Amino acid sequence: MNRFILVSYFTFFLFDLSPVIASEIKQSVKQILQGVATGHNSQNIPKIELSPGYGVNISFIKSDEIVEKVWLDNPTFASLDVDGCLSTEGKECDKEGATVIHLRRITPLKVPQLPNSNTSLLTVVAEGKSGRKVYLFEVGIEGKTPTYHTIEIITESKIAPENTQFYNIKNINELRQISQGLKIVNTRGLISRESRLWSRIANFLIEVRMGEPVNTAARKSGISMQLVNRLIELGNLGGRKQGESIYQ
Repeated sequence: MNRFILVSYFTFFLFDLSPVIASEIKQSVKQILQGVATGHNSQNIPKIELSPGYGVNISFIKSDEIVEKVWLDNPTFASLDVDGCLSTEGKECDKEGATVIHLRRITPLKVPQLPNSNTSLLTVVAEGKSGRKVYLFEVGIEGKTPTYHTIEIITESKIAPENTQFYNIKNINELRQISQGLKIVNTRGLISRESRLWSRIANFLIEVRMGEPVNTAARKSGISMQLVNRLIELGNLGGRKQGESIYQ
């Protein structure tokens, strides 16, 4: 009887998890902390991938900053526009400044002075209440439909607190529960190993193992704490019954 209840609850939990996964996949806004985009809190430059027919916006509205200068080193595969006026675009501006940058993929151009490359460094100089900052992004191309259309630059003070019972993953057991939960949803066909969401969760696990606080690791990896909580709960539930008996 107890086994029947456990399996029934397990099946219900998988159905309950599906909307969370769908929400993660359809997430259209990606938030990046100022410290990550300026290189102070991360060794990796944020990467922006442009897909055919889709543009990507970089918004500085939430960080309350004004973009002063923008440089795209390789303009052979991408075009750049802003919601204001910048002299770096070759315009005469009565009032210089912008808050949103729009990148769009274009048909590759052949420029003799530039090397043949599908990547480019994007440099942004913006000024806010804490002074001027230099932001760096790696721009590349992608053949698949994008998972987001806007990147928001945010400050630590703009981060809303998470309602979660797992604010920090404190021991290796909880990491194992997440890994177990991930294996279960993969077995049930809810998340594919080839999907971007799988890669984001895997990156989250790496960040946590390296000592990153769980909320920070989730934010940097582009997943929500709701999904983290669900995977821990699912892994914990699956651990009560080892082997194939849990699926019977």
